[in-house]
Amino acid sequence: MVHIKEGYSVCPHCGVRCPWRSTGFDGGCLATGRQLVREPDTQNGLMQSVRHPIVFTGEARTYRPLWRRNVLLLCLTLGLSFPWALTSKLRYLYGHTQVAGHALGYHANPVQMFLGNLVGMVVLNALYYGIAQLGAYAWIGVATLQLLMAAALPFMLHGFLSFQLMHTSWRGQRLHLDARPRDAWRAMAVPTLIYIASGALAVWAFLMLRADQRDAAWLCGGLSVTGFCVGLPLLYVQFKRYQHRHAGWGSVRNQCEPDLSHGQSLGLSLKVGLLAALACVLLVLPLTWLLLDWSGWEVRALLARAATDSTAGWSTALVLLPGLFMGLAWMMALPYPYLGASLQNRLWSSTAHEALRFESQVPMSALLRLSVRNWLWVVLTLGWYYPVAAMAEARLRLQSVVVWVRPDLLGLPEEALDLNQRP
Repeated sequence: MVHIKEGYSVCPHCGVRCPWRSTGFDGGCLATGRQLVREPDTQNGLMQSVRHPIVFTGEARTYRPLWRRNVLLLCLTLGLSFPWALTSKLRYLYGHTQVAGHALGYHANPVQMFLGNLVGMVVLNALYYGIAQLGAYAWIGVATLQLLMAAALPFMLHGFLSFQLMHTSWRGQRLHLDARPRDAWRAMAVPTLIYIASGALAVWAFLMLRADQRDAAWLCGGLSVTGFCVGLPLLYVQFKRYQHRHAGWGSVRNQCEPDLSHGQSLGLSLKVGLLAALACVLLVLPLTWLLLDWSGWEVRALLARAATDSTAGWSTALVLLPGLFMGLAWMMALPYPYLGASLQNRLWSSTAHEALRFESQVPMSALLRLSVRNWLWVVLTLGWYYPVAAMAEARLRLQSVVVWVRPDLLGLPEEALDLNQRP
């Protein structure tokens, strides 16, 4: 490392400017994980970091009974048992993930989550009921409410992330989010505004279609789909950057800037958005067109009936939802794994502290092949293959991560460590 002023170092391999302390870690590129660890220097108080691959011990045969019970309860309770299902799933995944020999823990109370969801549902239903009393102006009230909820999305994501971290522990100590709600707005303002604009264009396209202005409807609809395809991946990218930048464990927090600039974030989002747009063009639109041709309905007439006849809503759903589900399945099969793996490799490898740093090398081609195979078998087995697919993907992604820990962080003298663990 080449030392410069203000207590920072510039890596000669990648040019990333990272924090440096004379008595802390000074052994490698914190952004790329390139190993440059030197021998312990007792005079300067430096200690050698130890390599610990993350180990995932979950198996389909032990996860399947838990998954089967959660699905059954969700069906019987019409989704009301979701907090219990989510909590049990995360406790299983965290409990079978070992970091430096210690398993993670998840401690959220499902009753607390249920009560929070219940309050939110009651408030939203009360608002929608009040808006429904506006008569012809109800759509203005619905659009306003959706606009306000979209504007509050960064604050809701901040609250969600803070809740998840404060109920996650490692070695008996809870994680935390070292940020304020306004930091979330700064980090996610641009994709949120794109999301809001896309939603407004979708509503405008619907109104133009009902008014038989097809050219304007197609234009607004196309811009809306383009905005969603770019804005939603960008929102996810910014959310993960925000998480890695501000998450902490006790006094340990990330000291490096994310190895993903705003331009690179936008470029990655555009790639994923292109894949999502291809899903829309190749799957959603053709399937919807085939269903319309088979049923003999026209889109404008179908939407007009749905607006005046409540029973026509089922006809609309039967025509439009299959295409949407196919598009979502395509996005989950290819674009989302590509986005997730890309972010994991870039962000985890630039998450580092003087005593703790990570390195992620998810094999992209192997993950994409696994995702396609998993989705194929899930569809062919009507969902029964899901536990096998979930465990296989979790194992591949988690065991592609290595954590470098300084011995004193684990409370162990360096001489007590196995020499095979040292770099």
